[in-house]
Amino acid sequence: MTANVAEGPIYTRGRSYRARAEARQRAYRAHNLDAPHGEFGHLLSKEAASLGGNFVLDEAHRAARARADAGKGVTQRTFANMLSSQAMCFNLFAPLASRLDFARDVLEPFIPGLEKITAVRIEHTPARDIFNDQTGLGGVDCDLLIEGRAAKGTFVQVVETKFVEREFSVCGFRKSGRAKKGQVVCPVDVPVGENRDACLYVRKKRYSYWERTDLHALLRPGAIPPAGCPFGGQHWQLWVNLALAYEEAARRDATNARFAVCSSSRNTALLGDGRVLDEFRSLLRDPESVSHLDLEEVLMRVDRCAPPELSTWAEGLSSRYAAI
Repeated sequence: MTANVAEGPIYTRGRSYRARAEARQRAYRAHNLDAPHGEFGHLLSKEAASLGGNFVLDEAHRAARARADAGKGVTQRTFANMLSSQAMCFNLFAPLASRLDFARDVLEPFIPGLEKITAVRIEHTPARDIFNDQTGLGGVDCDLLIEGRAAKGTFVQVVETKFVEREFSVCGFRKSGRAKKGQVVCPVDVPVGENRDACLYVRKKRYSYWERTDLHALLRPGAIPPAGCPFGGQHWQLWVNLALAYEEAARRDATNARFAVCSSSRNTALLGDGRVLDEFRSLLRDPESVSHLDLEEVLMRVDRCAPPELSTWAEGLSSRYAAI
C-alpha cells in the first residue's frame, strides 16, 4: 500500500493553512496511529474514533467522553475529525487541568504576573442566568475557563481555541441565508448604540449579552455608533466571550477578567495578521484584557516544561499541531 493510499482521500487541496493542517493529520493518522480513515483521510473510522484515536493522551479522551456524557458541548465530530478545535483543546489542556502547578509553568509567559493557577475547566457552561441563553445544546459556552492569582490580584481568563477555522462565529441574526428562510435578520443600520432593545437578541430572545456588557462597562465611550453594530460579524464571538469572562470574574469576586484566543499565528485567515483582535480591542475600555495565545509558543512551552512522564504527550502534540 502506498503512502498516498494509506493517508486516504484529500478534502482540501492547495497550500492554505487548512490544507497543510489536513495533510499533517492524514500523515499522523496513517503513520503514527496506524488507524483506518473515514470518508476522508483526516477523519477517523468509527472504530478508531470510539477507541480515542483523536486524542494524544488517554486522559484527554476520558475528559472529552465525560463532557459528552454530561449532555452538552461535545459531539461525534470531536472524536472523529482530526481538525476539530475542540479535540485540540482537550489534547492541549486536559493534562493541565489535573496538574495545576504544571499549568502555571506552561501559562506563566502568557498571563502577566502569573503566580498560581487554581482551576482549569474545559468546555465550561455558564450558569443559566448569566446570559439566559442556555437552551438544550444551545447557548454560549467557553472552550476554557482558567482561574488563578497574578501580581495584580485574582483573575478569570476565558479562552477560545481555534485550529483551522477561517473566522469566528458571527451573530445568529446576521448569518447568511436567514432572509431566504423567512427568518428575521438584523438590519445593518440597527440603532443599538442608542437603544439596546433594538438588538434582536434582546428584543426577541431576552438574552443578556448587552446587559452584561453595560454592567461591566466593557466598551469605551463612543465605541458603538448611533447606527450599526460592530458585533454583527465575527467580533460577535469575541464579544460574548469577553462579557462571559467579566461576569464569571464578578461572581468569583476576582479582581481581573481576561479573554484570549488560542490559535496558530500561521492561520492568517482567522486573525488577519492580528487585525481582527486589534479591531476588537479598539472598542474596549481595557484593550489589554484581550490577548492571543500563539499555539506555536504554547507548544514550545509545553515541550520545555513537561515532566518525563508527559514527554510522549508533548511529542504527540508537536507532531500534530506544531509548525504547520
